[in-house]
Amino acid sequence: MASQLVQSMLDNAVHIGSRAKYWSPKMRDSLYGVQNGVHVFDLSITAKHLESVKAALQDLSSKGKSILIVGTKMQAREIVREIGESTGAFYVNSKWVPGLLTNFPTIKKRIATYNQIEKSASESGFAGLTKKEISGKIKELDKLRKAYEGIKDLKRVPDALFVIDGHFEQLAISEAQSLKMPTYVLLGSTGDADKATEFVPCNVNSVKSIKFVLEYLKDALRREKKAENPLKL
Repeated sequence: MASQLVQSMLDNAVHIGSRAKYWSPKMRDSLYGVQNGVHVFDLSITAKHLESVKAALQDLSSKGKSILIVGTKMQAREIVREIGESTGAFYVNSKWVPGLLTNFPTIKKRIATYNQIEKSASESGFAGLTKKEISGKIKELDKLRKAYEGIKDLKRVPDALFVIDGHFEQLAISEAQSLKMPTYVLLGSTGDADKATEFVPCNVNSVKSIKFVLEYLKDALRREKKAENPLKL
């Protein structure tokens, strides 16, 4: 099974890091060597980390804990949205809003505003407003949708963060660390393993690689929704 996973990762370019002159010594233990001027990961080590992260995420999900997926770099945006929508997981894939974790009461108000404007748009199409007012509402809605679509049902600070490319998403990780929140991170060869609760050393610059890893972790990211209480007769 392990060898099959390693071969699948190899087929999906998970082993490829960044150019050898741009790297972090903190990722040294995860690297196999250099090929054609590019660092490559030791996929046997990547496989161990991947299984460890999967088990941790599965444990959180099974306990009803909320996991926020963060992936705003261009290569990650679409797959993060797809995984979020298919699993019901919360996600941010456009831009990290400063204070999303550390100033959640304010962010929660913005989410409420987004939900209210979206509801007005779907129910009445902003009936009663002038064309200029409607145009303004549409622009505001588009802006809010980019920021909050993946967290529109988030009622409280999430229990854990799952991040695609910790080097790119340093602000999100910094906020999580200040709250002592567990962080599970995909790290390229320029990453900082010390800033993650657990990490997966892998290619974070390829759509193919990111898609493979997220699909592998998909079931572990699935959000357990609480069942409605049955009506008592």
